[in-house]
Amino acid sequence: MSQKIIIVSGGCLDDPVFFHKKIKGMEDVLIICCDGGARHFQNSAIRPDVIIGDMDSIDPAQLTAYSEEKIKIIKYPPNKDFSDTELALDYALSLKPQEIFIWCALGGRIDHTLANIFLLCKGQEKRIRTSLVDEYCEAFVLDKKASFINEKGKTVSLLALTPEVTGITLLGFQYPLENGTLKMNESRGLSNVIHEDRAVISAAKGKLLVVRYRQKNSFPEAE
Repeated sequence: MSQKIIIVSGGCLDDPVFFHKKIKGMEDVLIICCDGGARHFQNSAIRPDVIIGDMDSIDPAQLTAYSEEKIKIIKYPPNKDFSDTELALDYALSLKPQEIFIWCALGGRIDHTLANIFLLCKGQEKRIRTSLVDEYCEAFVLDKKASFINEKGKTVSLLALTPEVTGITLLGFQYPLENGTLKMNESRGLSNVIHEDRAVISAAKGKLLVVRYRQKNSFPEAE
């Protein structure tokens, strides 16, 4: 079984070149498309391994072509209780990989974006590193501790996904912290900066969302 799984949701993809470059650079990876997310592979040599969802937004011709190529298709009825992204994540978690990367799940509808952020908790609860990724950032729920190596100058933001997160310690950051607490209704965890060659985030209790930006001073609103 593949050690890494990529889930491609049905949202926007602002930089297809970056997306395809990242996927081509990964080895031992399984690709799962959420229904209409398959459009991001049109005219591409990359093929998904699994397509999952109610098939209401995928191009019928593309679905037929993938079916003829014997790509695994898992179809759900339209009147389902869960989003295609959650169904894909549940399937991915059942395979017990080391890591899961969810693309095309940020931006667009704010309700879907928020739902996708909270879906990260499913991976964290199973101790499987699960991240939302795009060309700007990576977001994940902390599993006790995370380290950043040779990422000096990059921005990292922290948000509590539970009423409070306690025992937060930040080492190697511009704004360090020791045994601190961050509440869900606070924004003071935003826009910290990695200040050393090695930085570490740890927390004792609660669910802490970590957002790491890929480039120094490069954010969506700056474009």
